[in-house]
Amino acid sequence: MRLKDDHMQNGQLKPAYNAQISTENQFIVNYTIHQETNDFNTLKRHLENFEKLFGKKKLGELEELTADAGYGSEENYELLEQKNIIPFVKYNTFDKEQNAHYQAKHKTFSKEHLHYNQEKDYYVCPMGQKMEKTHVSTRKTKTGYPQKLSHYQAKNCDGCPIRGVCHSSKENRSIERNHHLEDYKEKIRELLNSEEGIKKRKQRSVEVEPVFAHLKHCNNFKRFTLRGLKKVELEFGLHALAHNLRKKVA
Repeated sequence: MRLKDDHMQNGQLKPAYNAQISTENQFIVNYTIHQETNDFNTLKRHLENFEKLFGKKKLGELEELTADAGYGSEENYELLEQKNIIPFVKYNTFDKEQNAHYQAKHKTFSKEHLHYNQEKDYYVCPMGQKMEKTHVSTRKTKTGYPQKLSHYQAKNCDGCPIRGVCHSSKENRSIERNHHLEDYKEKIRELLNSEEGIKKRKQRSVEVEPVFAHLKHCNNFKRFTLRGLKKVELEFGLHALAHNLRKKVA
């Protein structure tokens, strides 16, 4: 994994584990250790471990989940939907979309802002040309989850006065869209910008992040001393237990 070694977030590729925690009032109630470079692929096993610890009934009573953009994938949104869990989970460009400068820079030409005719299934380019669907492809994620991608292409970009800023391809402009994911993102966007969503986003920053800060900086737990996944899980569990005991007696 590429680790953040200093305050400038400069890092190198090093052997490491990815520790995931769930907290309630800064108490660690669930943790899992992963050999994954990103957080996308950790949520499913993390929830499975929650069910193993507390039972299927308790998991069924879980009404909502708050997490950062590292977990915002189509696969995870579908997983939470199947379990009837409200996902206060950002997707990767959510924070950028809240920035007015980013919006002004990308609004005109980005594929996210092209007009889409859902009934007839085509897009319209900034100059008003139809971009018809050419084909549909399927791409599998690392976990084997199939993503359905729809491909669209303009018929003729020759002589277009804004071609240089619209796209850089030598061919006619083409885009690919994951409509299933876009539907999720639209719902997530509305949810996170609601009064409850804003509250949850603020709460997450003072719920989970301080726990990692205490473990790493107050308790000086910055690296594992044991080797092997099973031993590392045990080592992290001891630190989690110690953290909870300190909070209990504080």
